[in-house]
Amino acid sequence: SSTVSSSLASGCNQIFFTHISFESVKHDGSVITWGNASNGGNSSAVSSSLASGVSQIFSTSSSFAAVKDDGSVITWGNSFFGGDSSAVSSSLASGVSQLFSTEYAFAAVKDDGSVITWGHSVYGGNSSSVSSSISSGVSQILSTSGALAALKTDGSVVTWGDASYGGDSSAVSSSLASGVSQIFSTEYAFAALKTDGSVITWGYSTRGGDSSAVSSSLASGVSQLFSTERAFA
Repeated sequence: SSTVSSSLASGCNQIFFTHISFESVKHDGSVITWGNASNGGNSSAVSSSLASGVSQIFSTSSSFAAVKDDGSVITWGNSFFGGDSSAVSSSLASGVSQLFSTEYAFAAVKDDGSVITWGHSVYGGNSSSVSSSISSGVSQILSTSGALAALKTDGSVVTWGDASYGGDSSAVSSSLASGVSQIFSTEYAFAALKTDGSVITWGYSTRGGDSSAVSSSLASGVSQLFSTERAFA
């Protein structure tokens, strides 16, 4: 980090990373970046927007997204994996309350409960197939490496992204239509905890998506869920 050492000598509040670059948010709300230039290490194209007012940073494997105090979002890094948000820039100019990501794409939840996505179209960046379902009422988003699941205020769940990573929940859609209180994920699969204490799973079958062997034990009475990269408890 020798090229930015003077900027890192004091006042750093938090550090974030992609697979091959770093960035630091300073106490004054400015951002300093270093590492692989094309994968988040070079933020010169948006430096004026990162000079102040940054409150949170999120990342994919090779790009960053900064949420500012005014609710706007600034992105940089690998353009295919979320670094280029120009297609949705008007929607990210204000009102963003939360950001979530897969390894390849971002999803922003706005104050009105709508969701804006960008990045790799296969791995969560393209939510057009469920756009009407996530235009309002979204309270939380969980991710695997290549898919996203939105929990809505009515207790339903909407998914998109790569099918093998949990983007396709059609096999359990009736169970996800209501009554879900929390969503959890491994790197490849999702699990939904319902208000009646039951658990619904989907995604990569041998990475937590198939719970049929213990389905009778998950039909009721579950209070908490935990996960590794490839399994649930």
